Amino acid sequence: MDTIKRLKDFIYVPKEDLSSLLKAFFFFYSVLCAWYVLRPVRNEMAVQAGLENLPGLLSIVLLIMLIANPVYSWLVSKVNKDRVVLYTYLFFILNLILFFMGWSFLDASGRVFIAKAFYIWCNVFSFFVVSIFWVAMINHFSSNQAKLYFGIVSAGGSLGAFTGSSIARYFSTQVCGTATMSDYGPFSLILVSIIGLAIAIILSYSFPDRKMTSNPNESNAIGGSSFDSILSVFRLPSIRNLSVYMILWTGLMTLGWMIALGIIQEWSNDSCERTAFFARVEQIVTPLTLFCQFFLTSFILRKLGTKIILVMYGVILFLALLAYASYPQITTVLVVVTLLRTFEYGFNKPTRETLFTSLQIQQRYKSTVFMDTFFARGGEVLGSLFATKGILLLGLTTMGASWVAMPFAALLSWTGYQAQKTVDK
Repeated sequence: MDTIKRLKDFIYVPKEDLSSLLKAFFFFYSVLCAWYVLRPVRNEMAVQAGLENLPGLLSIVLLIMLIANPVYSWLVSKVNKDRVVLYTYLFFILNLILFFMGWSFLDASGRVFIAKAFYIWCNVFSFFVVSIFWVAMINHFSSNQAKLYFGIVSAGGSLGAFTGSSIARYFSTQVCGTATMSDYGPFSLILVSIIGLAIAIILSYSFPDRKMTSNPNESNAIGGSSFDSILSVFRLPSIRNLSVYMILWTGLMTLGWMIALGIIQEWSNDSCERTAFFARVEQIVTPLTLFCQFFLTSFILRKLGTKIILVMYGVILFLALLAYASYPQITTVLVVVTLLRTFEYGFNKPTRETLFTSLQIQQRYKSTVFMDTFFARGGEVLGSLFATKGILLLGLTTMGASWVAMPFAALLSWTGYQAQKTVDK
């Protein structure tokens, strides 16, 4: 009996919640499968668009995020909140059909334009489809349920990402270039993505909003204005702290990754050897992440709470930067990248979504999407700019940049603590 009790501390799902958990698991599986099957296509489009054009394309992505969020806020202000996933995913399915048709009928010069447009679109698509999924989850599950289930739900996404990548790899090695598929090339994978999104739409009907006990007669209309997501950053301390947390986290992760790439390039000039190293990282990260999501995340969130996870991210990033500065070797990269990615997907992402369940309804539908799209992308841009331009302006070496960034890792921990405290008020 003691053994069974200890096992329940790690995995325990009440029978009445089992159906919702399984559907959420496969919902996220479908969403990330739909995205990860397109990731190789996006990367190929980056090559065809010209690598020298990527900084400009990423800046366009950030601008689109800023424009798209008020449009999204206006949409969810007007429609039935139970139809947000349906309308958003149908919009992206329509986009995919148009891209497929454009690639099919345009000539070589037209395909260059399609390549650039698709690269930009994919960066917007990847943020929005995932963020909209989590909107559905944080509006359906309570905070206590989120602590129990969001780790397992995230595991569904990890398996979906693995499936999507595997489909893309099989297509690229076994199908692409055959007589029937050669004209469409990698764009044929768009059809798989459409199927994934269609399945996600069907599963989304299983997740109506939880009833607000304080107002059982609440309307299905969310209300508000187009700029609620932006204005809430200035008006609400909880949203402001979470937004700063997103910027610091993505900025530091991007800087750390660029430092790691510099170490990898010095370690080997052989592209095959570097590719094998990246594959080794994936082989370590994927099973570790799944183990954490299935067996540890719920246990830690229930026993220790969200605050410890939010604070620990800054500590781990501080130690990662210290390791890069003190011992810039390939072994350090392997350990640090594995640790950071496992912690992000295994613990921090489910924790942030758990925190979002405590927000008010407009903030859950609007502000969370704004943070997951604009601020996350903005942090990446700032981190990459510091790594490419700021280091030169300050006269730093790449390793010197690690020392300069360490105080920001400490600030991330403090911001995580403040974010959790203001959300709980």
